[in-house]
Amino acid sequence: MGFFDKKYCDICGEKIGLLGNRKLDDGNLCKECARKLSPWFEERRHSTVADIKEQLAYREANKEKVKAFRATRDLAGDSYHVYIDDNQRQFAVSTGMTTDINPDIVDLSQVISCRVDIEEDKDEEKYKDSDGNMKSFIPPRYKYSYDYWIRLSVNSPWFDDMDFKLNTFSVKDEDRRKMMEMENLASQIVTALTGVPYVPQGRMMNNGMMNQGGMMNNGMMGQGGMMNNGMMGQGGMMNNGMYGQQGGMMNNGMMGQGGMMNNGMMGQGGMMNNGMMGQQGMMNNGMYGQQAGMMNNGMYGQQAGMMNNGMMGQQGAFAAGMAGAGVAGASHAGAQGTWQCSCGAVNSTKFCQQCGQPRPEGQF
Repeated sequence: MGFFDKKYCDICGEKIGLLGNRKLDDGNLCKECARKLSPWFEERRHSTVADIKEQLAYREANKEKVKAFRATRDLAGDSYHVYIDDNQRQFAVSTGMTTDINPDIVDLSQVISCRVDIEEDKDEEKYKDSDGNMKSFIPPRYKYSYDYWIRLSVNSPWFDDMDFKLNTFSVKDEDRRKMMEMENLASQIVTALTGVPYVPQGRMMNNGMMNQGGMMNNGMMGQGGMMNNGMMGQGGMMNNGMYGQQGGMMNNGMMGQGGMMNNGMMGQGGMMNNGMMGQQGMMNNGMYGQQAGMMNNGMYGQQAGMMNNGMMGQQGAFAAGMAGAGVAGASHAGAQGTWQCSCGAVNSTKFCQQCGQPRPEGQF
């Protein structure tokens, strides 16, 4: 039999027109019969004639399920709808709920998994220089757009996956309203099909609004961010204060990864308590910073240390009779020309002003 010989459909027996054949594992299928198959079916080339006849019988019986289906919820994207019949515990994913479209009616118990897949695309922004050449900004600038997919796995003899896109056209990053709409719809669909509340991962939510970069408010936690009201994320914590860019925070005994904070504001890499903060290290009430310095209810420098109320840094400076690094004790603490009498008085004259003893030789 040649390529241009007439072929007949092994399902309905009708002659197959030119380019109308749908090849099966052991026969031929016309495009009219192929249209009756489930839109989620992907194994046609590896199916036998018997397999196709069996599925078409299932599809005909499915029309009765469509007639009996009573949608209690309609979660509508730009094209696809997720229809849910809460009374019969069934759902369908389709562009419409009619027998002509004949959407597959699936039991909610057949759902294996359901997740949101947000595909990101970026285009670099450029400008035209004085010579008319397109140049990149430094640093580069990008325009982002997003497509929102539902990846749904089911236990069905006819198909395994029901993947569909919620938006028709890619959503631009400046269209915040549309982004919120798609993300909220995706959350509702996953929750409805799995029965488990959906929490977006790797993003940021605040009162129902999601952004990028991982933090959540009102006690809900994302993967890579921060939380308020005393709960800790992976990269820091925030409670009743202002947060910086890196490091962590601590309040009421809860500690982030890199630093501490108590009822104040945090910089990039240190700790602060009721005072003003430099760049590295500090100490308050017996707590040491990492490098050369400390602070007690005041201000501290960047390096070379400070000391107050008998607490000592690693380098330089001393006060109230305690020595810093490389400095002698209190008997040599005076300025040049003073001397200390055996009675303990410090004098700048030849005779002790307290007991009258003369200045010993060798004392300056």
